[in-house]
Amino acid sequence: MDKLLRRVRMAEGMVARRAQRKNALLKRITERKQNKKNGEAFTEAIQQRKAAVEARNEDWMLGPLAPRRELDEITLSNGNFFGSLSPTRALLESEVSEEERKARVAWCGSPKFLCIAPGDRVVVIEGHHKDLIGTIEKLNTRNMTVEIQSEKLKTNTTVPQFMQDGADKPVTQIYARLPISSVRLVHPLKDPQTGEYRDVIIRELRPRNIVHDRPTRTRSMRRFVPGENIIIPWPKQEPIKREDQPADTLRIDVDEKTFVPTLFRPPAPQQVLDELRNKYSIFRTRHTPEYIAKKEQEEQEKEAKKSAAKAMLTPVQEYNRKQRELRRARGQPALTEEMLAKIGEVVARNKLGHHQAPKVKEETVAQIEKAVEQLSLGGGEEDAATTTSPEQPKV
Repeated sequence: MDKLLRRVRMAEGMVARRAQRKNALLKRITERKQNKKNGEAFTEAIQQRKAAVEARNEDWMLGPLAPRRELDEITLSNGNFFGSLSPTRALLESEVSEEERKARVAWCGSPKFLCIAPGDRVVVIEGHHKDLIGTIEKLNTRNMTVEIQSEKLKTNTTVPQFMQDGADKPVTQIYARLPISSVRLVHPLKDPQTGEYRDVIIRELRPRNIVHDRPTRTRSMRRFVPGENIIIPWPKQEPIKREDQPADTLRIDVDEKTFVPTLFRPPAPQQVLDELRNKYSIFRTRHTPEYIAKKEQEEQEKEAKKSAAKAMLTPVQEYNRKQRELRRARGQPALTEEMLAKIGEVVARNKLGHHQAPKVKEETVAQIEKAVEQLSLGGGEEDAATTTSPEQPKV
């Protein structure tokens, strides 16, 4: 069974690494497409800026002879009419990354728990429409943008070719959208000094008391100002009116129980269960008792083969084994009183021997004395021949 579990762990790790590589590849592809679309929008903005500079110069130099750029025939190189934006730029439809989505809603919770809703009053804090106060009409959670109901935010937009009709104009006005990071909530709060209510810009919101209702699959929460502990009520939403249609399923049919489980028979044939559960899958960890018993029996047979191999020994191995068994049977040897006394005598003698001078043999002493006498008397014939005569001059 250990081998099976090890195989399952290896397979799971291999699949996890494969999925990680696939996710990394998909992320790179998505980023490449996103950068391409953002580059197109950036190129469009640059072209419109260049066209505006050229138009300003022409109007200054030509004066009354300047061309009529508001005519339908005059368009830019990117297909937009003069003085209008593409729907992608006006509605901020360019794809954004998950990090950018979180950055846009950092002041009002998170992309999952957003603390603003349609109907809130907000103020624009950056851009050409700074200090503009309006009501949120639409909220796009995909790109984290808002559409504010204000005439000042209307912009000219070029209608795509496939949406144009013969009688319609190629340019129309729509409400431009703003990122959520460019707005802040405006809510009336009571002044503690004067006691009057006045509009206050709330720069930070956080979710609180999040409750998930599983039967209705809805979620409710409250929003508050951190540090002040002030609860901000949600805007009133009109209930959605649903009308019954002929194709709708009746409530009595929805509540009717058409399947009653029982323990007398399986919910499906055994062959179908095997196909659904994939009994031969490499990721299977739950096995039947018969299969577990079979694998344990195989492991026992392998262990029996190993023990049988150990039983086949040479005579020398058998003799050594028998000697080891005898030594184990005898146990550790015990020292008698006589042995301990003998060991004590040897230890004491060795300690005394270290403090005394080393003993020299008599023969060695005699040889040393004889060598000293020869040196003092001038040595033998060989030594006399090698000595210097007093009559010879010394050099």
